[in-house]
Amino acid sequence: MKGSLYPKLAWEGLRKNRRLSFPYLLTCVCMVAMFYILTSLASPSVMSLLPKGGGQLAVLLTLGTIVVFVFSLIFLYYTYSFLNRRRAKEYGLYNVLGMGKRNIARIVLWESLITALIALIGGILLGIALSKLAELGLVNMMKGTVDYRIRIDSNALARTIVFYSFLFLLNGLASIIRTAKNSAVNLMRSENVGEKPPKGNWLLAILGALILTLAYLIAISVDNPFDSMNWFFVAVLMVIVATYLIMIAGSVKLCRVLQKNKRFYYQPRHFVSVSSMAYRMKRNGASLASICIIATMVLVMLSSSTCLWAGLDNIVSISAPRELNLKTYVYSISDLADENLEPAREWIRSAVADHGAKAENAVEYRYVYLVGHVLGQEVSHGDRSDAQSSARGESRELYLLSEQGYTAKTGNELNLKNDEVLLLTDRCEYKEPCLTLTMGSSSHTYTVRSSNVGYLDEIGMSASLPTMTIVLPDLLAALEGANQDNSSLRMYWLYSFDTGLDDESNDLLKDDLQKGLTERFAQTSDTSNGWINVLVSDRAGDAADIRSIYGGLFYIGIVLSIVFLLAAVLIIYYKQISEGYEDAARFDIMQKVGMTKQEIKKSISSQLLLVFLLPLAFAGLHLAFAFPMIHKMLKMFSMMNTGLFVRTTLISFAAFALFYVIVYRLTSNSYYHIVSGRENEAA
Repeated sequence: MKGSLYPKLAWEGLRKNRRLSFPYLLTCVCMVAMFYILTSLASPSVMSLLPKGGGQLAVLLTLGTIVVFVFSLIFLYYTYSFLNRRRAKEYGLYNVLGMGKRNIARIVLWESLITALIALIGGILLGIALSKLAELGLVNMMKGTVDYRIRIDSNALARTIVFYSFLFLLNGLASIIRTAKNSAVNLMRSENVGEKPPKGNWLLAILGALILTLAYLIAISVDNPFDSMNWFFVAVLMVIVATYLIMIAGSVKLCRVLQKNKRFYYQPRHFVSVSSMAYRMKRNGASLASICIIATMVLVMLSSSTCLWAGLDNIVSISAPRELNLKTYVYSISDLADENLEPAREWIRSAVADHGAKAENAVEYRYVYLVGHVLGQEVSHGDRSDAQSSARGESRELYLLSEQGYTAKTGNELNLKNDEVLLLTDRCEYKEPCLTLTMGSSSHTYTVRSSNVGYLDEIGMSASLPTMTIVLPDLLAALEGANQDNSSLRMYWLYSFDTGLDDESNDLLKDDLQKGLTERFAQTSDTSNGWINVLVSDRAGDAADIRSIYGGLFYIGIVLSIVFLLAAVLIIYYKQISEGYEDAARFDIMQKVGMTKQEIKKSISSQLLLVFLLPLAFAGLHLAFAFPMIHKMLKMFSMMNTGLFVRTTLISFAAFALFYVIVYRLTSNSYYHIVSGRENEAA
């Protein structure tokens, strides 16, 4: 009988506190299920159903499982600590009735064991039930082979059990230690000892505002996509710190200001809500900041991953304009001459003919990359070693493109004169009417017909310095006298064409071209400086790789958004419930002195609207200032469609706001039932 007492007490404690324990258990089940689903999707059996490129997706899914587990570890530990504090009075009562700390520890241990069993069994069963649906969704999204076999992944099962058993064991031990440290008196009085209302600290509030302003300035001022990737995480950390400072210190000052406004404060709908908010604002502000940060994370993930997935076709067309795409990096400028390229073209046409097809809709262009310096109207060839030399002018990454190549790439005829150039600038300006291009021992002066902002797709897209794309009437003439041994001078020939063959035939042809061209150009390495780095790709393969990466990002974005939304809902719910219990006595007193239930409802609405709209407003503000930086990072993934990113961002925010309002309405009803006494009436 004695052996069964502890599990009975543990189960009864969970059951009687179901308003608090069941949402936590449901969240645990969902977290376990998400982890199992992601782990099973990354298995070789599922990856074998996907087209080539599935290996990259497996890596992304594995990273997703790590994020889910780390977040579960932090969030469920924090939530279980909150539940343990709410149960402290019950443990104190056990202690007063004669139970020792060791007996109470057994009850806590059984509660942890029951919680772990429910979470693991329920989560794994739910994960197995939904994993096939998730697999079908992923395979269809990636255009793979649909397989209706139900499978249970033993590796995913073992990882889920081991990882989450450790998590629940950690929670149980922490709960036992916390309970053992407190005396029976402290446990009994835990619910009656509230936090002292912290004084409004203008210094912390101003510091938070300054940090947030600096983070916003970083977000809107960084121009380089590479720099934006590095600075993004710095800005994120600054935003997190600033949000907590503003929400805690700033919200306290807000309550103090409202209390000083007698017309606002001394009204039934405001008096109780504002005074109670000020009394516990330290904890209140922290939870509001957590909701705000989670909301911002969800919005950033949804908007960016949805934008990449929706713009997939456009990204593929930029990365692979034709069915077969050849890119060759050459050592010698002479290798870019037509007389040296024509034999290569002839060989390609012959190789395609051997496969029973023709090279049609061919597009080719040549361009040169180099590091240069701009001083006045002179643009000179430099080197990365002296890129910071201010005496030579401002450093630029230069892309030299022939007029023929520009027309082939864009379809726009320029008809440049021999002394004219078209100029595209990115993250810099050039206002001179003329441009003198100095390449080693030679120098050519051109009239700038037009200077526009931008770059040509992948040309200059990933540059680490501000770039200038110069479209020249004669590329080879401009390169005369250039130092070909300079490491910063790189020359490329791109040749793309359609064959009309199916994907499998194009894949075979691609391999033959790759091998044949490499061997052919290697034979010329003794006479000219040699052709190197021949890369032949096919559109189907590139599309599969891109779909694998972007589809994986989209899928991970959805899963993590669901996980973070669960966390936000739980924080909001527990915030409402805990504050409802704390405010119930205050509202009961107010009813006894004449406050009506209608006035209570108005007071509740006033408090909740003021408190719960703050995280949504701040999340929208964070997202608006993060937009330029995220947009620049998306350019690194070949996403150039700004309008699409604007639409996905607005839709994501609208959908989240709707979800947030629904959660607010449901949880506010729970709060109202507690403080109005209906919960006791129902009991």
